[in-house]
Amino acid sequence: MGICSNRQEQKQISENLRLKAIMIFQKIDVQNKGYIDKERTLQFWKSNFAKINTDALFSQVDYNKSGNITIQEWLAFWDIVKQQGYSEQEISDELDELQQGKAWVQYYKVDAFIRSDTQRHKTQIDQIVQMEKKTLLKSKSFNYN
Repeated sequence: MGICSNRQEQKQISENLRLKAIMIFQKIDVQNKGYIDKERTLQFWKSNFAKINTDALFSQVDYNKSGNITIQEWLAFWDIVKQQGYSEQEISDELDELQQGKAWVQYYKVDAFIRSDTQRHKTQIDQIVQMEKKTLLKSKSFNYN
């Protein structure tokens, strides 16, 4: 049992990165709704190529194409970035850039993973999102009413 949970932890970003990612999500979700939409992300980036950044973010993170990105999708995205070979340091650096309102980075390995995953009947992305949902329920680092 410990081996499985250890493997699961290795697939997820560290707690420090999780907290950093949650802070950025909350910075975009100014109304504290538990999701972000294109209007909120456009406001987040203001005039810093807001439409381009927003479109790029939604193409990678809004897996079900609902027009909203949930906290689970957001955290699952960063888990997928890690699983595709990006280091914790690279992810941390990118989160620091996002915190400052800088441009969204296109993760081409993640794009390829998403394209191949969406062709499966039961996607790995869905499983990762569900894993994040469970992690958030256990965690005290994020709570929406």
